[in-house]
Amino acid sequence: MYYDYYLYYLSYLSSLYNGYPFIIRMTVFMVMGLALVIFYGILRLLYMGLMIHLKANRIAKTKTHFEEKLIFVMKSRTNYDVEEIRQLLNYDISNTKRWRPEIITDVVLAVKNLMLQRGELNTINYKNCLQALHLMAFWEKRIRTSGVGKRRAALQIVGDMDNGINSGILSKSTFHKNRYIRKTARDLYTSQDTYNPFRFMEENFDDEFTQLDKLRLHATLIKRSNEGKLPNLMRWVSSSKNPNYIIFIVREIGYFKQHEVAETLMEFLEKHENRDVRTQVVLTLGELEHHACSAQLIARYTLESTVVRTAIIKTMGKLKSDLTLSFLVDAYHATADANTKLLIARAISNHEEQGDHVLRTLQREVSRDEKEHILLDQVFAEKAIVSF
Repeated sequence: MYYDYYLYYLSYLSSLYNGYPFIIRMTVFMVMGLALVIFYGILRLLYMGLMIHLKANRIAKTKTHFEEKLIFVMKSRTNYDVEEIRQLLNYDISNTKRWRPEIITDVVLAVKNLMLQRGELNTINYKNCLQALHLMAFWEKRIRTSGVGKRRAALQIVGDMDNGINSGILSKSTFHKNRYIRKTARDLYTSQDTYNPFRFMEENFDDEFTQLDKLRLHATLIKRSNEGKLPNLMRWVSSSKNPNYIIFIVREIGYFKQHEVAETLMEFLEKHENRDVRTQVVLTLGELEHHACSAQLIARYTLESTVVRTAIIKTMGKLKSDLTLSFLVDAYHATADANTKLLIARAISNHEEQGDHVLRTLQREVSRDEKEHILLDQVFAEKAIVSF
């Protein structure tokens, strides 16, 4: 029916300009098409403006209704149960609109972050607010049933809520074919699960371990460390074959000062052949200030590649002993490379007064070599700036 209708008017327009040249007929049709596009664009802009205005009004009304009440509840020293909070907030779950939970979530998280900054957050009341407003159930349902975009956003919001999550709800997402969903879910699992939180860290976290994964896991490990002692991170180094993942874990060992694994790291250094991994192991031994490794690292210095030698020099600057200082002086004399000399001079300067004395002695020895004299002056200047 509609096809015949449109065909009739198309035939009418065609016959109307039938006697005109082809170029004029084409121009007319193009102008009409352009007019339709412009008309559609105007309608689209009006619709978008209406939606933005409507959303702004919804946000303003929701914020006005909830913000002050949430601040009162979350900063109160009195613990309220779920039903009391629901009455205080004057919120009827059974009569709420579909768009409201998302806006309420933004308001709740904003108030939570504000109270955290002030050090006034009542954690019990905050968690009861989430339950009273039925927010966890809303976002968990979205994780289970939504498409890729909404599911990923829901995972991030649940992570921001920091209220734990049912691992069964996450199970599908942790093995999702979409890597963004999978990685976000695994990070959330590590951050929130209470039974076996480090399950995916034993499996290299993911086949594609990226820089973003490192940032996520580092933040998660800090959170876990603040909640209690971390497990021995070395166990994930021993079971992994991914160099990027091994380097990350070894760096975290140094960050969290797990001194008890220093000897194991030395054994690992002897066995592992990857240059980048060996470099990070040497740097981590320096972070741990494991003085017992000094002699072994010095013995290996001439056998290692340039990047590992550089790491050994930096580590010697952190271990600060007569042995390391003597080694650095010998290494300084043995090298002709200006960049290596500068690196060694900086490591020597870390040995405080004894290092300064050695640098001044070196400066007198090279008084005729202008470039080397300038190099040592640079090290003294850098130290003066840092101490200032």
